[in-house]
Amino acid sequence: MSEYLPMFVAECREHLQELNTAVVTLEERPDDRAVLDEIFRAAHSLKGMSATMGFEGVARLTHQMEDVFELLRQRTATLPAAVVDVLLECLDALEAAIDAIEASGGEQIDPDALISRLAALVREEDVEDPLADPGPRPGPAPAVVPELQDGERLLHVTVTLGPDAMMPAVRAFMVLAAIAEHGEVVSSSPTPDEVDDFAGRTIEATVVCGAEDDALVAACRSVEDVTDVRVEAPVPSAADAQEPAPLELATADGAPAPTPAAAATPTPAAPVAAPTPREAAAAGAQAAAAAAPAKKGATTVRVDAERLDQLMHAMGELVVQRTLVEGLAGEADIPGLTQAMQELTRTSHALQAMVMQIRMIPVEAVFLRFPRLVRDVSSKLGKQVDLDIVGQETELDRTVVDALGDPMVHLIRNALDHGLEGPDERVAAGKPATGTLSITARHAGGSIVIAVSDDGRGIDPQKVGARAVQRGLITAEQAATLDVAGAIELLFAPGFSTAETVGDLSGRGVGMDAVRTKIRALGGEVVLTAVPGQGTSAEIRLPLTLAIMSALLVDCDGLPYGIPLGRVERTMRVQDGIVRSVTGRRMLVLEEEAIPLLRGREVFGHKGDQAADAPEDQHIVLIRAGDRLVALSVGHLIGQTELVTRPLPPGVADAAAVSGAAVLSSGQIVLLADCDALADAAPTSTTTRTQEPLPS
Repeated sequence: MSEYLPMFVAECREHLQELNTAVVTLEERPDDRAVLDEIFRAAHSLKGMSATMGFEGVARLTHQMEDVFELLRQRTATLPAAVVDVLLECLDALEAAIDAIEASGGEQIDPDALISRLAALVREEDVEDPLADPGPRPGPAPAVVPELQDGERLLHVTVTLGPDAMMPAVRAFMVLAAIAEHGEVVSSSPTPDEVDDFAGRTIEATVVCGAEDDALVAACRSVEDVTDVRVEAPVPSAADAQEPAPLELATADGAPAPTPAAAATPTPAAPVAAPTPREAAAAGAQAAAAAAPAKKGATTVRVDAERLDQLMHAMGELVVQRTLVEGLAGEADIPGLTQAMQELTRTSHALQAMVMQIRMIPVEAVFLRFPRLVRDVSSKLGKQVDLDIVGQETELDRTVVDALGDPMVHLIRNALDHGLEGPDERVAAGKPATGTLSITARHAGGSIVIAVSDDGRGIDPQKVGARAVQRGLITAEQAATLDVAGAIELLFAPGFSTAETVGDLSGRGVGMDAVRTKIRALGGEVVLTAVPGQGTSAEIRLPLTLAIMSALLVDCDGLPYGIPLGRVERTMRVQDGIVRSVTGRRMLVLEEEAIPLLRGREVFGHKGDQAADAPEDQHIVLIRAGDRLVALSVGHLIGQTELVTRPLPPGVADAAAVSGAAVLSSGQIVLLADCDALADAAPTSTTTRTQEPLPS
């Protein structure tokens, strides 16, 4: 079973994330049947998978949770917070068990204590709100055959396991999954609810699919212990037309019309008076269209993330080699070569775009954990919070999404702890007792912008200034003139916190500093804005991908450097600008604003002798770093190109303002400028008219 463990762990994590989100949603909307159905599907899948893989503790705990979910299905009143707390604790325990399974192969869970608490909830419900005997529960809804599309057929698949087959329940699960990959399973024996306890040797399924019979047979035979596979067309028998059957077709008026029981038994295809499956499906097309669309066969494939990284690496090498071939083709005089190169470039661009798209996943993968986080933290703080999430379908590179979780958690916890007020304070300020926390994501050019906003108290410069004076970061005179912008910059100082005491949520001074460090490591920036008494907004801007970057190549002392094109505001010649000295620093004066001017050879760590012998810089590049502009003087501009980025060895980036490297088509290594490090090394921009000009 070890070969199925990675898939089991991945699917369990998905189900647990769905359950976390759904349970929190159910607390807000206890009468939402769709959420309850989602909970049951996820919980049952998790239980079945765990039992199939032999993880008894996870299966037992999930089974007991299903009893509580069944009670929730029978009530529409407000869901007690104590019930939600127990369910969330169970989900935490299940998540820890899955982590242990991934790490060691063993679940390492003792569910008895939680099972007892769940059982107590069931008993309490029986005592406080006894349920009348609802009578026999209705059986499963009869399956409805959807309208057949062109090329689709209704087939009956019979799979036989060998007499010595081990774990028939596992084999049945795998067989049904293999069939589902080729179409829509309309009915099966065992059913999904029965597969956990299956101990037979024959598995049957009725499926609507467009695949060839051979493909279905091959898929089923790929499962171990399968000895025979038969694929036939189920033809109804007129003699059995009066007998009920689990498979029904929708009639034109929307009511299910029973089909003969023989439909579940494969018989040789032969002309009969009964309608064919296509005719019956056509007769029920109106009802099928009115019903909720059934999920078709699997259209996605799980791929190991490492394979995607290898594919991207190979694509990057192709981009480099394409650039090299383009250069060689420009020097050669061969008829038709130019047109062939244009086609090659077009195709490789399309391939590159497709590879990039494969790596893109919705930020929902990160956002899904936030309803639970907001619920837990706000409950602990005694605050009432409405969470509003917008743009979770916005896509971002998988690498960026994986690294985005921790910074977002810091921002959300800060907003809940420091930004939003308690109910009494909000009412006293003329606000609703319930605060609002908004999380939004959107595309902006080649970047993604994620914002965490609240309608809380904002940032008080006086409070921040007083705390900064206590910590020796500024003087009392500076605190007296501190504005909101200055207070915001202090919040990013390492070790700074406005919390009076150290607690579980804040007080250690690692929040905003850690956020900025992490986001800058991803090539992005975080900007904080606030209006006292109205709220605070933290905006993260990130590149869509870290793998391939458009860059402006510049020359410094004969060595190439790359500047992210998205950070370049403009370029100019040195002689076209006015360079002045402001408090001993070189400044570029543009429209009455003095912008810090840095020498490329200095910030990129060139040695003194090498820099002294270098020719004068000829060009200036204006670089955007957050809400600041920094001017960088370089030898000359080389041009724009696409670079496949690579991380630098540890310690290299500390010696100069560089964040990565790439290889040019010539084989030469180009270092990538760290724009945020350039901004940190530059003095603040000022307004000036009187400083003396300096020679460039």
